[in-house]
Amino acid sequence: MRFPFGKFRWPLLLASVLGVYWVSVSYPPLFDFTVFWVASRMAESGRALQAYDPDFLQQAVRQLRPQSQWVFGWYYPPTFYLMVYPLGRLSLGPSYLFFCLISLLGLGGVLYRLLKWEGVLWGVLSSATLLNFFTGQNGLLTAAFAATALWNLEKRPILAGVLIGVLSIKPQLVVLFPIALIAGGYWRTLWVAGISALLLMGGAVAILAIDTFQAWLRVIPLSRPSFEDSYAAWTLMPTLFSLWRQLGFSVVQAYAGQALGALLALWAVWQGWRSHRKAPAPLRYALLMMASILGSPYVYYYDVTWAAVSLVWLVSAIRPDAWQPWEKVLLGLVWISPLLIGLHFVIPFPLPQIAPLVFMGMLLLILRRIRTTTRPTCG
Repeated sequence: MRFPFGKFRWPLLLASVLGVYWVSVSYPPLFDFTVFWVASRMAESGRALQAYDPDFLQQAVRQLRPQSQWVFGWYYPPTFYLMVYPLGRLSLGPSYLFFCLISLLGLGGVLYRLLKWEGVLWGVLSSATLLNFFTGQNGLLTAAFAATALWNLEKRPILAGVLIGVLSIKPQLVVLFPIALIAGGYWRTLWVAGISALLLMGGAVAILAIDTFQAWLRVIPLSRPSFEDSYAAWTLMPTLFSLWRQLGFSVVQAYAGQALGALLALWAVWQGWRSHRKAPAPLRYALLMMASILGSPYVYYYDVTWAAVSLVWLVSAIRPDAWQPWEKVLLGLVWISPLLIGLHFVIPFPLPQIAPLVFMGMLLLILRRIRTTTRPTCG
């Protein structure tokens, strides 16, 4: 076993399942996927613009979930429409299974290459992954694209660039990828990624018309109150911004605190990827995926699948007997970090978001490992 959890591995796996159960008590299944499916039906019938109308979308989703009190919104760029466009051809249940299984197979294939079946076990059974499957979110899909792109970076730089370009469907998670590619000197991949993103945008314009981009730009400001001033959203967002807001800081102060975390993530990526000729690739890839979720203020529970993949990549590069006790504790905290979301549903008093602090520790741990491997040694 490569994971350093020892006798605690089964309690950790059980805790992951319990976390999803706690969420299922109050959180409706397929909640998020219902929005995807409704938007895809609108796009297929030539009404893609209506998904960006909050009132119209709310009414459409209420027809499927009349008892739900949750607020629905569609804030994705039109390029994400190309990912969900075919889903409307199926009914809700089969469409959900198709979307989740394809995403799960893509992620599982990368995890198997990293650490065989042990990687699949710890990656697929993490609470972040299970929560994606329960709600029908896209964290599995984006994590699969990111991990596959990095896996092919050295041998297939063109393919890696195409997949990074596709990640523009979630722009807040891909902003550090150009920094890593520049620091590492992967210029061909960088150019291909930019061209791919532009072609994806062009495809969305050709299929959905330019009006959808204008509607997306108009609706983005409407999403800000839903996470800037909503305590319910803060419990679902493992970010420094949410932590500062929970502690009573103003929106401006919370953004300033988040900016410090983003600068730390940027600095770590630059330092780790600048020495790419010496640093093991799995460590650099783990660093980038962890930094990507730490640096953005707009990250939800389903994006923590990136942290699970980062964990698998890190463990694949380190000998099982080379872990310090404090490192094992930190890895365990990363693993259970999404469980705080479930605890919010069963514990009657507020819980602060400690996940971003854990991610910061994980980021520095990976960077320390990179520096250890690249440090010159005496003969």
